Amino acid sequence: MSILGMLDIGKTALYANLRAMNIVSHNIANINTPGFSRQEAILTTMSPVFGKGGLIGRGVAFLGIRRSYESFIETQLFKQYQNYGRSISLLETYSRIEQIFNEAQNFGLSKALSDYFNAWQEVSTNPESFPQRVVLLQSAHALVDSAKKIEQDLLDNIRYINEEIDNLVIKINDIGKNIASLNEKILEIEAGSPNSAHDYRDQRQVLLNQLSELVEVSTYEDDLGSVVVMIGMRNLVYGTKTNQLSTKINDNSDKELYLDGINITQHVNKGRLGGLLDARYDIQNSIQTKFRKLIASIIKEVNLLHRGGYGLDATTLNDFFQPFILFTKNYSAGATIAANITNFSELTLDEYDITFDNTNNYYVTNKTTGAVVTSGVYVSGNSISFEGIEVVITGIVNERERFFISPLTHSVKNFAVAISDPNKVAASSNTTGLPANNENALAIVRLFQSSIGNLGNLTFSNYYRGIISETASFASASKDSYSFEENLLMEISKRRESISGVSLDEEAINLIKFQRSYEAAAKMIKVTDELLQTILNL
Repeated sequence: MSILGMLDIGKTALYANLRAMNIVSHNIANINTPGFSRQEAILTTMSPVFGKGGLIGRGVAFLGIRRSYESFIETQLFKQYQNYGRSISLLETYSRIEQIFNEAQNFGLSKALSDYFNAWQEVSTNPESFPQRVVLLQSAHALVDSAKKIEQDLLDNIRYINEEIDNLVIKINDIGKNIASLNEKILEIEAGSPNSAHDYRDQRQVLLNQLSELVEVSTYEDDLGSVVVMIGMRNLVYGTKTNQLSTKINDNSDKELYLDGINITQHVNKGRLGGLLDARYDIQNSIQTKFRKLIASIIKEVNLLHRGGYGLDATTLNDFFQPFILFTKNYSAGATIAANITNFSELTLDEYDITFDNTNNYYVTNKTTGAVVTSGVYVSGNSISFEGIEVVITGIVNERERFFISPLTHSVKNFAVAISDPNKVAASSNTTGLPANNENALAIVRLFQSSIGNLGNLTFSNYYRGIISETASFASASKDSYSFEENLLMEISKRRESISGVSLDEEAINLIKFQRSYEAAAKMIKVTDELLQTILNL
C-alpha cells in the first residue's frame, strides 16, 4: 500500500462518516416530524486491489440511505385511519342526536305528550268548564311546538351533515393535488436514478393517512414510484394528475359523491365521509321516520275520535289537529300524480312506491313491509286505491319510472291545532242536553294507554321511549367504537414508531460513533501527510 493509497482510504472515511453524521443530524432534527421515517447510512468496504502480500483494502464506500420502513405496518396504519375517521363522524353525529331527545330536564316531548292527555283528563272531569278547555288547547300547542323543535333539530343535523360533506370534499381534493405534486417530485428524483426520495415518500404517506381518515380509499404504487389513489374504484390521483371529487344534490335534497362523472356514494363506507353517510341514513330512515310516524299516529287517532264527538256549540266532525297531507314524489318524465286520503282509519302510516313493468302493469309496494299491496294494468286517469289512499296517475309511464307516496314526510311540518274556539272541543258523545257527557273526552284519554296498531301495538309513550332508546343505543355504540378504533390506532402507531421512529439515545450514540470515526480519518490523513513530507525532505 502506497502513501497515496493511505490518503485515498482516509478520504473515503472522511466522506462516508461525514455523510453518516449528516443523516444522523437529519434524524435528530426530525424526531418530532409526523410520519418521518428514520434514515440510516449504508456503508460497505470498497473493492480491494491486489498488492504484495495479497489483497489490500481501499477504504469505505457510501452506497446510499436506507429508510426504516415496514410496508405491512404502514398498510395497517393506513387502513386503521379509515376506521378511525368513520368512528369520529358517528360519535359526533350521534352525540348531537342524543341531545335532541334528552328528557333529563323534563322539557322534552314526553312531558308535552303527558300534559296534553292530562288536559283531556281535566276536561273529562268537568266537560262544561271553559278554563279546562283553554288549558287543553294550550297543552296541544305546546305538544305541537315540542314536536316541531325536535323535527327542526333533526333537519338541522342532516343539513349540517350535507354541509360537512362539502367541506370534506374540498379537503380531499386539496390533499389529492398535494399527493400528485409529491408524485411528480418523486418521479423527478428516482426516474432512471439509484437515488430514493425518502423525505418526499414520508410526506406522501402522511398525506395518504390524512386522506384515509377522511374517506375510504385504495392505493397502489406503479413501477415508477408514483402512487395511484382510488375512491369508489375511480381514480382521484394518477401519476401527476388528479380528478376532482364533487357533490350533487339528489331527489331527497341530500349530497351525493361523484368522481370522474360517476356516482360513488354507495362505495364510500369508511373514513369521515363514510361515517357521515351512514349516520345520515340512520337518522332519515330510522329515527326521523319513526318520529314522524309517532306524530302522524297521534294526529290520526285523536282526530278519528274527535270527529265523532260534539262540542259545546253542538258541532261535530271537527278535526282537533290539522289532518296531514300526503306527500308525493314524481320520478316520471311523462306523467303526473294526485293522491288523497279516502279513509283515515285504514291508513297504515307506511310509505309506498308505485312502479311499472314493461307490459304496462303497476305495482304498489309498502316500503316498510316490502309487500305488494295492490297491482293491476295501468290506465291513465284511473284511480288506484289501497289502504285508505286513492291515487290517480295521468300520462305515459315507462318501465323503471316510479312514484313515491308518504303520509309521514310532512306530518310534523304541517302539525298544528285545527280548532281555536274552546267550545268546539268535542268532549261529549252526543248532543242531548249539552254538555251531555264526557264519554268522548274519556275515549281520547284512554288513547294514552292504548296499544296503537300503526305503532306496532305500542302506546305513544312506549313508542317514543323506543326512539329514545334507539338513539341512545346508536350514541353508545359510537362511543365504544371510537374508543376501540382510537386505541387500535395508537397501538399500530406505536408499532410503527418502534420500527420507523427516531430514538434520541440511539442517534446520540451514532453521532458520537461517526464523529470519532471522522476524527480518526482526519488524524490518519494528517499522519499520512507528515509521512509524505518526511519523504519529500529526504
